[in-house]
Amino acid sequence: MTPANTTGADGTTLYYGDPKNSHELQVFLELRDRPSYRMIESLLDTIRQGADDGKFVVKFHFAGTMDDTVGGTGSQTGLSALGAASDVGQKQFIEYLGTMFDNQPFPPGEDKFSDTSFLLSLAGNVDGLRSADFDKKVTDNSYMTWAGEAIGNFGSFGVVGAPVIWHDGENIPVVKIDGGPAITPQEFLAALK
Repeated sequence: MTPANTTGADGTTLYYGDPKNSHELQVFLELRDRPSYRMIESLLDTIRQGADDGKFVVKFHFAGTMDDTVGGTGSQTGLSALGAASDVGQKQFIEYLGTMFDNQPFPPGEDKFSDTSFLLSLAGNVDGLRSADFDKKVTDNSYMTWAGEAIGNFGSFGVVGAPVIWHDGENIPVVKIDGGPAITPQEFLAALK
């Protein structure tokens, strides 16, 4: 079973925007990872606006490193819930992604994303997302197998760690070397030119 608004190998890539757009922004994330949190906090609105303006289609790839290193299933369970959100619509998917990062458990060992009741409570903050169908898909972990395949496909891009952004295949450094905040929206937009 594959969610709506997916592309790539076996439909393992969630996208936002027009898939026919000739320009691509590939975004590599880990739901439980702090550098990914900092990047999303800084750039998600800008990325969304760029797709809304037709500058590019955004293709999201998700790692599951934290599930392997600190334990739990939150990266995969959270991605399964995002798949259910993508079935509802692109707008709900991207808002739910932002809500998840806004409420990212810290430290990562607090694996709240593995708790479907927590994921449903977050979904209540997204207009038009909650429904009997969505809730059932989240509670039943309907997209767990797909999420596992998507996480497994992450390594095929040769990306080590997250977050990483490619614009039309060119890497845009999105995290400061010192581990500080991600680049600013202004720096990001300048790098796209």
